[in-house]
Amino acid sequence: MCTQHPDSISRYMSTQEETNESIEAAIRYGCDEYMPDYEGKTTPYHQSAQIVSKFIEETDLIPGKDIFITPRVPSAVHENLFRQLMVMMAAAEANYISHKRLGIQAINELVHPMTSSVQQIIESQQHMIDVNELAKKEFKFEMTPPRIIPLIEEVPKLLNAKDIISKTITAYQEQLKETPDSYRVFLGKSDSALTFGHVASTLSCKYAISELHELEESIDTQIGIIFGAGCLPFRGHMTFENKDNFFNEYRGIDTITLQSALRFDHEKGDAEKFVKYAKKEMSKFPDKLSDEEKTEIINIVGILGARYNRAIQHLSSTINNIADFLPQQRDRLMREGSTGYAREIPDVTCVSCLCNRDVGAELKASIPQENINLPRAIKFTGALYSIGIPPEIIGTGSGIVEVRDKLGEEVCERLLTKYFPSLQADLRFAFQYLDINTASRFIPATFHRSIRQEVDILRDIFDIQTQCEPSYRMLLEMVHPHLLCATDTGCIMDEDLLQLTRSILIKMGSIRRSLG
Repeated sequence: MCTQHPDSISRYMSTQEETNESIEAAIRYGCDEYMPDYEGKTTPYHQSAQIVSKFIEETDLIPGKDIFITPRVPSAVHENLFRQLMVMMAAAEANYISHKRLGIQAINELVHPMTSSVQQIIESQQHMIDVNELAKKEFKFEMTPPRIIPLIEEVPKLLNAKDIISKTITAYQEQLKETPDSYRVFLGKSDSALTFGHVASTLSCKYAISELHELEESIDTQIGIIFGAGCLPFRGHMTFENKDNFFNEYRGIDTITLQSALRFDHEKGDAEKFVKYAKKEMSKFPDKLSDEEKTEIINIVGILGARYNRAIQHLSSTINNIADFLPQQRDRLMREGSTGYAREIPDVTCVSCLCNRDVGAELKASIPQENINLPRAIKFTGALYSIGIPPEIIGTGSGIVEVRDKLGEEVCERLLTKYFPSLQADLRFAFQYLDINTASRFIPATFHRSIRQEVDILRDIFDIQTQCEPSYRMLLEMVHPHLLCATDTGCIMDEDLLQLTRSILIKMGSIRRSLG
């Protein structure tokens, strides 16, 4: 699935160019699916219809048969219902065009972001049914209402994915009088990492994959798993160089997201080779987790999530200030306002109550009482890399030590060798962009000491000798006084200095081959 994620450092893609991007996705990269994205984006409502028309007019590929167009709609809860309904009307328009010209329905599914309840899925499905009825009345055109694909991207919901999807399928049967033969579920790595950290996010995604396969064995519905991942380890480490680790960690997935950075920032041909490799490696059955292993993973998630959340609160203002300097590579909505888009603090109750008593209590205590208004995951990740603190490191070393102290040596060993065996590779990558000395100028002294401790622990556990890449270190040294000025609310930068700062940040991104 080719997506419109804005994680490329080298390429700005306007909404006008995205229709051509969809053709390139299929013909150049060999993708089976393209996702027009309306979540938090200013994507024109007619883009889906434009893409369908372009495939019909300029290729031999039939939308809905040879290439699948699967828009991501806005959340009615986190954005607004009006935008969601407009995107659904756009899907109806695309289907009207394809049906009129080819006698086939082009759009059969829609992705629903930030899904947190069965009710959200069923309500959105009903909205699509209502739009279908309107299209039938006004245009004398009847389509099968596109199915809603829930995108689950918070750790508490990932750990509860089996229950959410089981109840969703039951609700389809009871409320919508439909028993789906197959049902797709979208799992997100980035936003779960944003709120719980790298290790907890990875384990939660793998837990959800295993649980969904377990559910599939007990019902008559085939479950297809879409996994959303970017290039940097914090967002999934989906690169050609890391392909073996990636497909070993996330065994059991059926679809991956080919995001912008892998296509535009990596070596020419890497994206095409990755797609070919993926088609051979996907859908391997994941390791089946015992009840004891599930309990261990939930407690590990609680421990690492608490460590990460306590740490990240020290950085929120710095992250926001620096994120604003990073380039906007797609046309996005503002984070605030009536049409805005924002993340909320996750409700960890369902996780904490499954953990050991002291682990659960620490997790609940670590969650901030108020929203800290962090940027989206790509700029969040890019901002931390830009000050020399790769987010993969935050809370990880001390969290592993706490796992050993609270759950035992054997559980800690399973974490490193069975539950997350490629963590060492992720950390070795991150350490190439770690510079504690530069980072110390942006963070409180107490947090600086804790980060140094994290680094020392990780170097010792994983025998990491990797040092910061020399060119990257030099750029960090060059940019830090300008970024310090930017984080000082009383400092005003002239246009030349502003452009210099941004150009250095872009160069740093090109070295790590991703915006964030």
